[in-house]
Amino acid sequence: MFQILIVLLIVILLVLGGIVWYQRRILTQLKAVQDAQRRLVGKKLDEQLKEVAQLQLTGDTKKNFDQLNDEYNKKIVPQLKAIAASQQDLVQAARTTKLLTIKAPLTDLQAELAKTTAEQKKVEQSLNHLRQQSQSQQRAIEQIKTRYREFHQQLNEKSFAYGASAEKLNAELADLEKQYDRFVELTKQGDSDAAQEILTDLQAGNEQLAKELKTVPELYRPLVTEFPDQLTELATGYATLTKQHYHFTEPKLDEQIKQLQAKLTATTQQLRDLHLDVVKQANKDLAEAIDHLYAVMQKELDARREAVHLVGIMADFTQHAQHQNNELMAELDRLSLSYTLNNNEFEKTRELNEQIKTIVKQYNEDQQAIKNNQAVYSQILERQKENRQSLIDIEKEQGKINDEVAKLQTDEQRAKQMLQRYSVQIRTIRRQVEQMNLPGISQDYMDYFFGVSDEIKKLADELHEYKVNMDNVTKQLLMVETDLERLQDKTNDLRDSAELTERLQQYANRFADNEKVVKAAQKSQELYNQYNYAGSLETIATALEEVEPGSYKRIEDSYYQEVNE
Repeated sequence: MFQILIVLLIVILLVLGGIVWYQRRILTQLKAVQDAQRRLVGKKLDEQLKEVAQLQLTGDTKKNFDQLNDEYNKKIVPQLKAIAASQQDLVQAARTTKLLTIKAPLTDLQAELAKTTAEQKKVEQSLNHLRQQSQSQQRAIEQIKTRYREFHQQLNEKSFAYGASAEKLNAELADLEKQYDRFVELTKQGDSDAAQEILTDLQAGNEQLAKELKTVPELYRPLVTEFPDQLTELATGYATLTKQHYHFTEPKLDEQIKQLQAKLTATTQQLRDLHLDVVKQANKDLAEAIDHLYAVMQKELDARREAVHLVGIMADFTQHAQHQNNELMAELDRLSLSYTLNNNEFEKTRELNEQIKTIVKQYNEDQQAIKNNQAVYSQILERQKENRQSLIDIEKEQGKINDEVAKLQTDEQRAKQMLQRYSVQIRTIRRQVEQMNLPGISQDYMDYFFGVSDEIKKLADELHEYKVNMDNVTKQLLMVETDLERLQDKTNDLRDSAELTERLQQYANRFADNEKVVKAAQKSQELYNQYNYAGSLETIATALEEVEPGSYKRIEDSYYQEVNE
């Protein structure tokens, strides 16, 4: 029983503790509501509204302010009082048995406080905007007034830098000052919203005028101090140069100058009307066009001395090239009587002659143009420079052709010397074969020997032609050279095979009792008698190596040692 009482007591204590904790939590939340409400009241928004009301607002600004004032006094103030009263009621209820029933009313109170806080913040922001706008407009009155004073000073003291544009700039300034007066009037009347609209337009207009005051002198200066003098100088220079018989790469420069003068006048008018972007581009176009005309005239001045000089020396240059080409053609005619020319020498030389004729024709035309005072010196200079380089290239090509054909006679003499050497060489080979005292020579060797002889004869025939074709001669020389070397090798092989066969057959007599050696010696002799000296050597050598290894090598080494000595 006692234990049950203890449990009941513990439960009661826990319940009482929970109620106390919940009560404190509710009271804390109510205290937070009270503090927030007092902060809103403590901002003294009513006093701020009274301060702004003293600005003597009018127009839309007055309407906006009245709405804010009504919003605060007729809506927010009653709401704040209601929140304070409800908060006190809930605090009293939290200390009674109604504690457990005030959760919902507390939630509603918190929501109402949040709503009122947001509404008051909105009123504060709008009120601050009205105050700042008014202050900003008050500052703008003095700032703009100072700026207009500076604009007037600039236009008066530096009127020379603006020319006819000053009239329209002053007119723009006058229009801005009228807007400014209206802005001041609205500001003093307290109509901030209407004043702000004018202030925005004023600030844009002021920036535009400031930009024009800075840009106009930059555009006006070349139109007055540079372009007129330059165009006058160009016109005078053109007249002077034409009297001195100068001609130019572009026609009617005087008309171009007049067109630029007309454009200068039009651009000055456009600047007076403040078409600044148009004038900026026109100034750029004028500067480029004037520079171009200067360049066209200066080009002829610079080219005249060099062009006249070059035309003077080109006379000798062209005559020399023509003379060289005539001599080259004569040399080709002479050589063509004795040699076949295979590298289009005549065609190349004729082409060079046509090039020279074209250069001579251009030279004569340019010389006549200078004589008749019709020369465009820059074009003559460029053309004659190209022709001078062409003549240099022509002379190089002439030298190349001449060097090629000049070798024909030398090459012919060398070929004849080689023919004589080949003739001696083949006779020597024939004597070598005869001195071997062989029973006969194989048909293969004889065919090759007489084939080489025929090639040498063909070489001789080529060299004795009425017109020698040195290309064919060169090919024949290469062929004979190669085949003679091979014939000498074949002759040496013939000699070596026959001599070694005889020595091995003598050595084979030592093995007369060896039937295999005897048969091989007989077979070797048969091949020898058939002029197959290589086969004969191989047959006896093979048999001796079988009965006495190394015997063939020993005899062969001894033989070649004797031959090389």
